[in-house]
Amino acid sequence: MTSLTSYLPRPGELVEFRVPESATARAKQAPSHSAPLSLVQENHLHRRLVNTRAGRTQSPWLGVCFDLPGRLDLNAMSRALRKWVLRHDTLLTYFSGGDCQDTRGPGVTADLDGSVLVRRSVAAEDMEVEPIPRGNITSGTALRDLLAELFRTQTDPMTWPSFTAAAVLREDSSTFYYAVDHAHTDGYSITLVFAELRALYEAELIGVEAKLAPAGSYLEASIVDRRRAAELMLDGPEVRRWADFFLSGPMPSFPLELGVPEGANPPSAALEMDLLTPEQSDAFAKVCRSHGAGFTAGLMAALGIVHHELGGRDSYRGLTVVHTRNEPRWQYTQGWFINLVPVTFPVARDGKALPLPALLAGVGASFTDACELTLISPLRVAQLTGFPLQSDAARVLPVFSYIDARYITGSREWQAARCNALVGPSPSTEVLMWINRVWDRTYLLVSYPDTHEARANVPLLYSRFQQVVRSIAASG
Repeated sequence: MTSLTSYLPRPGELVEFRVPESATARAKQAPSHSAPLSLVQENHLHRRLVNTRAGRTQSPWLGVCFDLPGRLDLNAMSRALRKWVLRHDTLLTYFSGGDCQDTRGPGVTADLDGSVLVRRSVAAEDMEVEPIPRGNITSGTALRDLLAELFRTQTDPMTWPSFTAAAVLREDSSTFYYAVDHAHTDGYSITLVFAELRALYEAELIGVEAKLAPAGSYLEASIVDRRRAAELMLDGPEVRRWADFFLSGPMPSFPLELGVPEGANPPSAALEMDLLTPEQSDAFAKVCRSHGAGFTAGLMAALGIVHHELGGRDSYRGLTVVHTRNEPRWQYTQGWFINLVPVTFPVARDGKALPLPALLAGVGASFTDACELTLISPLRVAQLTGFPLQSDAARVLPVFSYIDARYITGSREWQAARCNALVGPSPSTEVLMWINRVWDRTYLLVSYPDTHEARANVPLLYSRFQQVVRSIAASG
């Protein structure tokens, strides 16, 4: 997982894979689809529309890149890309907004400012791909700028396609790039692209059919998501638990000064840091398990320690990312299968830090309890209760995410293939953190406001976090 601003590609011959203009023209007349938008899709699109109208920049795409041996066969990759898109029904859809009273139905959803969003479905026969040469790029910086512009302009969820692909050709190896609006993917989904698309490409090279597991339908998942949300009641126990979280303290925030003036929306900066070696990761997991906590809970415990040490907070309040792929049929689906759960736990009593065994046991229990809310959307809870989960469209929630990526298909080959998930820069008023465990390390990626105070305080806090995590692994 790499910020595009920190990524320097190898130069070469740039080729863009485009859907023909005749197909995109037909897509503008695509009919509405009966599948509703999922709640996270609706919220994402609402934020995008409001931010666009306010003139605020936003970079809501996710991408992936990886190397393939030799000079890429453009025709084989074009066929592979077409087959891959047809596997994933969400990629054949886009969204439109405005006055859609004549087409109101199950697929039409009112967003939070009263306008209407409609999912539109493009015919499979309109999915064609043609390679378009863009010339030889001799500078890595220039190539990165071109890719950034391509990702920014060709992933609009309100048009089709909402994805783009390109390749940089070289004689020894070629690099493939893919980016799509977040409405159609998440941090786990984007990593699945590597193994699937590589398998399809290799099959095209030798003229056979790739053997891939069924992909599952995100449109079906969206129907399930809406049905589940509709069953929530204001006086239900799950809603009450979220309400208790909202009422019991302030919304989660970074414990040190970030220097963001009221109403400002500064650009973001990124920090990447190695936390643990494979051996240290195993040792950390062993310590956590011995006290009733998993790896995720152990990381949150370490974060709570640092919030107490540097921020003076005796309790931790956070929003933790969990996945909602609760059925085997969603295992390989491209889509946005994430949710947030609220996690709270004491770190100190009467100003004195809890012993690590007691802290880990408490965090483990708290996280287990929080995971009971995995399928309960806080967006729906906010609608029912009136609590402001996001006070305005510019606000980004300060989330904590952990993925053990070793379980992802193809992950053992990522390093050799120089496979990276790519994220774009977006304005931010808060600190977001992602921790990923891969085969050769456990590492941290942080996005934070690019202000003078944040440039000092964010590295300070996470350097101490690194020390605490390594100390737990070394000595318990």
